[in-house]
Amino acid sequence: MTPQVSIVLVSYGGRAMLNRCLYLVSEHTTIPHEIIVVDSGSPDGTDRFVGEHMRGARGHVVGRNVGFGAGSNRGVLDARAPYVLFLNADVEVAPGWLEPLVDVLDSDERVGAVAPIMRDQTGEVQEFGSVVGGDGWCRAWGDGAPLGPENQMFPHDVDYASAACLLVRRKAFNHVGGFSSDYDTAYFEDVDLAFALRAAGWSVRVDPRSTVMHQRHGSSDGKTAKELMEVNHSTFLRRWGSDLAGRPALPPKFEKRPLFYLARDAIVDERILVVDDRVPNADRGSGDPRTHRLLESLASPNRRVTFLARDILRAEAYAPALQELGIEVVWQHSSPFQILAERAGLYDVVIAMRPHNFQWIADAVAQSQPQAVKVYDAEALFHRRAEQYVRAASSDSERARLQQELEEQRAVEEAAFRWADVGVCVTEIEAEWATSIAPDTAIKVVGYPVEIGPRVPTVSERRGISYFGGFMGGPGTPNETAVLDLVADVLPALREKHPDLTMSVIGADPTPAVRALASEYIDVVGRVPSPAYWLGRTRVQVVPMRFGAGVKLKFLDSMAAGLPFVTTPVGAEGLRLGSELERHLVAESSAEMVERVHALLSDDELWSDVQRQLLDIARTWFSWKAFDAEVDEVMAECGVSPRP
Repeated sequence: MTPQVSIVLVSYGGRAMLNRCLYLVSEHTTIPHEIIVVDSGSPDGTDRFVGEHMRGARGHVVGRNVGFGAGSNRGVLDARAPYVLFLNADVEVAPGWLEPLVDVLDSDERVGAVAPIMRDQTGEVQEFGSVVGGDGWCRAWGDGAPLGPENQMFPHDVDYASAACLLVRRKAFNHVGGFSSDYDTAYFEDVDLAFALRAAGWSVRVDPRSTVMHQRHGSSDGKTAKELMEVNHSTFLRRWGSDLAGRPALPPKFEKRPLFYLARDAIVDERILVVDDRVPNADRGSGDPRTHRLLESLASPNRRVTFLARDILRAEAYAPALQELGIEVVWQHSSPFQILAERAGLYDVVIAMRPHNFQWIADAVAQSQPQAVKVYDAEALFHRRAEQYVRAASSDSERARLQQELEEQRAVEEAAFRWADVGVCVTEIEAEWATSIAPDTAIKVVGYPVEIGPRVPTVSERRGISYFGGFMGGPGTPNETAVLDLVADVLPALREKHPDLTMSVIGADPTPAVRALASEYIDVVGRVPSPAYWLGRTRVQVVPMRFGAGVKLKFLDSMAAGLPFVTTPVGAEGLRLGSELERHLVAESSAEMVERVHALLSDDELWSDVQRQLLDIARTWFSWKAFDAEVDEVMAECGVSPRP
């Protein structure tokens, strides 16, 4: 079988250690591979073992100690696989160690090399990639550089990763000439290789899905290691010193933490911080899907995107989806001041999502990130929703209380737009208001993206009506109010016209009042991984929304699923329906809503025409391409270079 990975080990003494390493590789490596051992003049008989008794591997005996780099180059000459795994004999592998590393190189041609987490014998993280200071000295992330909570580790490009366990694309290794022959015996060859790969257009990455155990200096004593490092450090500075210009020298272990972050992120063009309530619960509504999609659009190999969550709600469940995109997700902290002080001077752009998060982060940004371009993303104008509650108040005292809340909310939103260098709204209407109160702030519109599936169900494949929306905000929120109004004021009249009509309530975290709606003709589905399937089963979505602001994602998801909807003027805001569609889809009263839903339930030709027009709007105005272009325009306003 043709190997996919050539595992190259250079030995210098330590036959027992080499034996154990090879045994563990054979036990825990399922990917087709070959093993090449190069003995570099072992003085203890390991050379004879390699030359005469290698089982399941090819052995080469050099006869003198040529060092790690030259020995590895010799081994690669024999390699047949597209990927080469450099492995020290003092590394112990475990089940599942190699598959994630191969997956990285398989899935991203830009990556030239990838490394796992290396732990010491106690299980502590010894290295998760390393940073290089302006003086050429290196610090492993986790052993001197601040690692942080392990569940916040994420795959990302690094200055370099130790060749004690490093999977390299063979064509990239050969392209840069392999390990440089300028280095004496060991140390800094892997740092040099990483810099050479990056100079040639490849990156070096670490991936936390893979873990190995490494016995530091297992094949040499600490005194010898230090001497070799000193010798080779000067060689590295001679070769790459100009590339280190402008970097800070790294301080003693864990001191002056900002310098470590500045060194870590020196290899990217821009550093962007996004702040929101929680790690986006992308399938639960409440603005979280848009935040998730914004982060997806911002993620890029030439950027370091950090997401800072105010609270830990479901963070462990939802963070991995962002981390897989190379986004750093931070949710364990004492305050924004702690996180931003640890990274003082780091960020080029800070994006605060929603008014309360602007209040939470503004002073910390002023204190630790004064250099950053400030972006306020409104997600919606919350004071407009407060205005709706004032108008709906049932008593003078309630109206007075709500009016005070409205004025306080509006004052915060005005302050947020004036604080920002760039303001973001989701509709043109809201952008006009923002421009009027913050004329010195650049105001941009960034809506929502949706994706139309390869096949959209037709009218003959659909039955009943639906309500789709998340209830994470709890009782009294706009979604709960809307679905209760639907069942009380609209559904009875519809069932008189359509006695067999059924209804599905789709959305995460249904409140007790919503769950109580369940009956023989009302199915409270609750949370679903993806709404497209459910929205593709029903004929009309009905949303008598009295309270809300901005674009409501439920209607964009409905468009993408080819599902006509009927809603109020509040619900239809920002959807770009045009007068013809509004005539069929927007109702001012419950009676009008019944009429419009009845027409869509009864007239297949009308329904199909409405579906076609909604799909056209989704493709034109709410596609991923349109959304990415809007995000790119915001980043350009911030001075951020475009994505590759």
